Amino acid sequence: MNKNTQQQPNAWDSYWRSGAEASYLNKNTSLQRYQMRKFWRERMEEFEPKSPIVDVGCGNGIVLQWLNEYKEEKNKSKWTFIGVDKAALKPINPALDIRERTPYETFKLTGNKKIGTVVSHFGLEYGPLSEGLKHLHGQLKKDGALVALVHSPESSLVRNNKAIFEVMPPLIRHLEKHVFSLYTAILEARGKPLGKQAALSQRKLDELAHTYRKNPAFGRSNFVPAVRHILQAASKGKKLEARQVYNDYLTNLKLHHQQLSTMVDAVAQVKSADQLMKLAEQAGYKRVVVQDVEFPETGVVGYCLQAIK
Repeated sequence: MNKNTQQQPNAWDSYWRSGAEASYLNKNTSLQRYQMRKFWRERMEEFEPKSPIVDVGCGNGIVLQWLNEYKEEKNKSKWTFIGVDKAALKPINPALDIRERTPYETFKLTGNKKIGTVVSHFGLEYGPLSEGLKHLHGQLKKDGALVALVHSPESSLVRNNKAIFEVMPPLIRHLEKHVFSLYTAILEARGKPLGKQAALSQRKLDELAHTYRKNPAFGRSNFVPAVRHILQAASKGKKLEARQVYNDYLTNLKLHHQQLSTMVDAVAQVKSADQLMKLAEQAGYKRVVVQDVEFPETGVVGYCLQAIK
């Protein structure tokens, strides 16, 4: 793997290094996994991809794994795969050629070799889209193809995650100010009455819970059960447990907010199907098609961008 220790940490480093298989897939159901796997198999059946096939923003390689399974099933022995991602990774299949800390907008094959096909699963838009499309166009073989699943502002995935993103700042502020103040006051009181500052913090937390009580994103944040755990541990004098739960939850919330911030920026680059088509055409691609990707069970999940050099 390409390890460039000089690069700044990526918001997704710890996520991928934890061994996660994919982003934006519900871990509690196999439906989305089945749908996405089916989507990529259908794309491969629509045309004969040229090799090598490069997966942009590959993460830990779930799409490459699906394509490799398809390759073996269909006896496409000449296909070769390369994955590139600017984050630090922990690939699910060490046999795959996956290159971490490798921004796709600067990636090149060695020598004068050209890419046969570019694929991307919610990855293309996480780089500088206009610049990246132009760079990939220059690296493609003649008649080479680009096939990308791209975030859509209309998708349920984006709307649900944006709702969580928007509720996170007040949760983080309340954790840092009021939850910290309250749980430390409980520990210091050792069962005695709490002071005015602790009472104020409790009132602010109650107001927050009341304000967001009907907000589904607030429920999905697990703020209430996390705070309850912290305060109950403190009330029992379990200082280390209260501190650990507090620090872990706050750290994870901040990291998730950073990750969702990259999604918001990615969607802002795409803007619309027309804008995505325009960017591809300006980069030099021909036969550009942008279509909604929609499943009966989950609705719109993004755009499919297909184009030829």
